[in-house]
Amino acid sequence: MLTMNGTVNVGWLAALLLAVAGLSAEQLSAEVRLASVFGDHMVLQREQPLKVWGWASPGERVQVTVAGGTAAAEAGADGRWSVQLPALKAAATPVKFLVQGTNQIELNDVLVGEVWLCSGQSNMEWTVAISANAEAEIAAAKYPGIRHIKVPLVASPTVRDSFDSQWQVCSPQTVAGFTACGYYMARRLHQDLNVPIGLVNSSWGGTRIEPWTPPVGFQQVPALADISQSVIGRTPGTPQYETRLKAYLEATETWLKGAREGLQAGAQVSPSPAFPAELAPFEGNAAPTVLYNGMIHMLAGFPIRGAIWYQGESNHSEGMLYLEKMKALVGGWRALWGREFPFYYVQIAPFNYGSQDPTVLAQFWEAQAAAQQAIPKSGMVVINDIATLNDIHPPNKQDVGQRLALWALKHDYG
Repeated sequence: MLTMNGTVNVGWLAALLLAVAGLSAEQLSAEVRLASVFGDHMVLQREQPLKVWGWASPGERVQVTVAGGTAAAEAGADGRWSVQLPALKAAATPVKFLVQGTNQIELNDVLVGEVWLCSGQSNMEWTVAISANAEAEIAAAKYPGIRHIKVPLVASPTVRDSFDSQWQVCSPQTVAGFTACGYYMARRLHQDLNVPIGLVNSSWGGTRIEPWTPPVGFQQVPALADISQSVIGRTPGTPQYETRLKAYLEATETWLKGAREGLQAGAQVSPSPAFPAELAPFEGNAAPTVLYNGMIHMLAGFPIRGAIWYQGESNHSEGMLYLEKMKALVGGWRALWGREFPFYYVQIAPFNYGSQDPTVLAQFWEAQAAAQQAIPKSGMVVINDIATLNDIHPPNKQDVGQRLALWALKHDYG
């Protein structure tokens, strides 16, 4: 890809070359490494088979021990290894977590309980520090059994396998940066269930739903076939991408031959073929799949109880089309995790979006409400009775978290 001044974007080119080769940066490292979501102070999901994965030298044997259970695997040709251990019971005291290969990794302060993925745009990213009654809530946040990890904000045209972040133990010193909706849900669950709660916070303010959706999600929804084809056409390795790129390269080679002949003959040379727009990688954080690539892909397979979602303000004018996009998001995530996990989401707040038709918001609410009928194991938290009118970021996140927790307590822990 060329930049505005005609130079090559080296970062994008490197990522593309790695993608074409089927490699990631992690696979180029010889020492045993864990996927980024595994770390000190983490919470593992109870009562589900535990998948653990990472990278090592091709052919290297890796052994993983967690809470007395052991499994081993050999790294494949791409350097990736994966093991599955038996399901664990809840544990509020740390369990052993050891990975052994040519080097050894031991994680500290690992608990077992309930894990929830928290995603969406600004109202999910909204922190405890800027929510209602923040000072008192922060001072009272003495819950070492609640843990939180925030995935960095990264939009990527190709899938990424790692991120740089750490799990944090809930305390008055750390909770200010936690997702408020997630924290207040976790607090209620922790109090009622008396088990550790882990929050994996992958959210980004101002984002649409399409960037969070994986390719397989779009493929499942006929109404979104145009988006699906656009994604496939930009994905290196797919037949569509290779066919279009081959045609472009052949046309360019033909032009080069003609240009050389024209140069020798002193003739005018026509412009070279333009690089096909449909092959250009997605840019920014609004294009389909780019936040899945940069912020969800590396989490897929990490055992979770379910996901909570607070998003829609950036798609609010789409009416019932948003229902189709929710089907794609949830279906895609569930396909990647390999299970129909619970998915609970929040109604967007009553807000005046300016000169738009005043029925637009009602139509969007209708789409959100319809989703819980169309998508199994889903549920919507209604907030138009507790939101601050005309505040797109209602500060009362306590009741939002409580209502999310009530969905889970009734349907998943009843």
